Amino acid sequence: MTEAVELFGPAAEDLSKVEAQLRQEIQHDPPEVAEAMADLFDAGGKRIRPALVLLAAMCGTYHAERVLPAAMAVELTHAATLVHDDVIDRSPTRRRRPTVAAKLGDEPAIVIGDYYFAKAYELAARTGVPEVVDILARAVMKICAGEVRQQAIRYRYSTGVDEYLRRIEAKTATLLAACCDIGALLGGLDEARRTALRSYGLQVGLAFQIADDVLDYTATEHEVGKPIGHDILEGFATLPLMLASIRLDDNRRLSEDEARKVVEAVRNSDGPQRALAQARDHANAARENLGALDGSDAANALSSLADYVVSRKL
Repeated sequence: MTEAVELFGPAAEDLSKVEAQLRQEIQHDPPEVAEAMADLFDAGGKRIRPALVLLAAMCGTYHAERVLPAAMAVELTHAATLVHDDVIDRSPTRRRRPTVAAKLGDEPAIVIGDYYFAKAYELAARTGVPEVVDILARAVMKICAGEVRQQAIRYRYSTGVDEYLRRIEAKTATLLAACCDIGALLGGLDEARRTALRSYGLQVGLAFQIADDVLDYTATEHEVGKPIGHDILEGFATLPLMLASIRLDDNRRLSEDEARKVVEAVRNSDGPQRALAQARDHANAARENLGALDGSDAANALSSLADYVVSRKL
């Protein structure tokens, strides 16, 4: 709880309630789907997405009975995307545990992900605010379209930074922006502050994903709970590789040995440091949006969170 307080400030207590209520919700689901999702939650996670919903709502008028179901909905949405991502990427592990697909097979994993997308919408509907469902649905639509776009450029290592930014906006930043928008909506904020929080979430999401992509090259497998260099092995160039000025031939899958050599070359370049510098730029842009708020404890926590997503080690 102490770490959560440091990260999320005034939202820490209600975030623990979100965690407990989510586990209760999953326990009441059919065991065919619940066991796999319970295991994914047991593996941990920082719960940044529900924290953003809570903190954004706390920047306005906070009603826990409406906000908590929304926070639960975004975390289940995130969990469902992870289940599907692991099918698409053929990932054997996540957070040092076998993925749902690795344990049960691709077909059950897809259906389990579908089940929890549906449950997320049901939880969003419990807020009694139809626009919450709309925001969440539109975010998932953009995530799915982005995944199809990403698959279309697989093994195209020569894609540029602009394409990369479009990809990570869809992959990560869209949902974080939606979290802030939902919280601001439920907190009754005016359009200007709601727009500012939505922009904050987008920039934090970009910073978060760039930092994550740096870790894919610089961390250890034990630290991140999945194989290092996974992105390049799956055929996707990310910002550290792009900024390392390492040229690869398009339209071919790298062998594991080739991928390891690419990871080592990127580690020995200035690519990761330059990518982190861009992540910090996005984090700074996120904080600039907080000037529209009143300097509350919630706004201060959001400011600190922008720093955390860049400096985190896991």
